[in-house]
Amino acid sequence: MALPLLDRSNYYKGLLILIRRDRIIDCRERALMLEIGRVLDFDRRFCEAAINDVLRNRHIKDEPIVFPNRQIAECFLRDGLRIALVDEEMHPRELAWLETIARSNQLNAAWLDAEVDRIRENKDGSGGSRPLAIQQFL
Repeated sequence: MALPLLDRSNYYKGLLILIRRDRIIDCRERALMLEIGRVLDFDRRFCEAAINDVLRNRHIKDEPIVFPNRQIAECFLRDGLRIALVDEEMHPRELAWLETIARSNQLNAAWLDAEVDRIRENKDGSGGSRPLAIQQFL
């Protein structure tokens, strides 16, 4: 299944909202967001501008994103957790955003908690060379 442009855009937008939740964009978050933009087939300059502008862009609303199916929502949350932990600290506001996305996509808290534990145990937030979860749909 190829992910349509609207779904890829919402995916990236949701991750942009995530990285601004703690009001600090770490260089590792920036690098991972640029990689995600590349994987989603967005122009690098567009991604750089979006990242640079996200802290002050009032037009990006923090409304939860509803994905077309459960699998895409799960990918978003896995990639979101990876970004949230890339700086080795998950801010409570980042976790709250991911919980909002999970609820909006009918994923229960136990599923998200299990993913947080799995990623922390495996240190998957380190950014490494592991493929992004969304790549299976591209």
